[in-house]
Amino acid sequence: MSKLKTPTKRNKLTAIFGTGAILLITGISLWLYTNSIIQTHEQLLSNSNLTLEEKWRYEGSLQWWKTARITTYDPIAVTLITIGLVAILYTILYAIVQPQ
Repeated sequence: MSKLKTPTKRNKLTAIFGTGAILLITGISLWLYTNSIIQTHEQLLSNSNLTLEEKWRYEGSLQWWKTARITTYDPIAVTLITIGLVAILYTILYAIVQPQ
């Protein structure tokens, strides 16, 4: 009977580890994406060839992205990264603590 439970536990641990890795990658990707958008807007604003309307549009977009990053994207990214790390650490610690 114990042999039947072992593969099931391994499958569950593999699923938890995989989910944690996906959440971790998603959180990091979200954080990097928002930062790259903001950096792109800042670089475009430093371009002196922009018309006044284009400059206003990029400034407005930059302000929106900065606000959205602080209020929405960073908290979501931090939450995803934290949950992913906890899931990965749980599987590692469970594998270390459990006798073979």
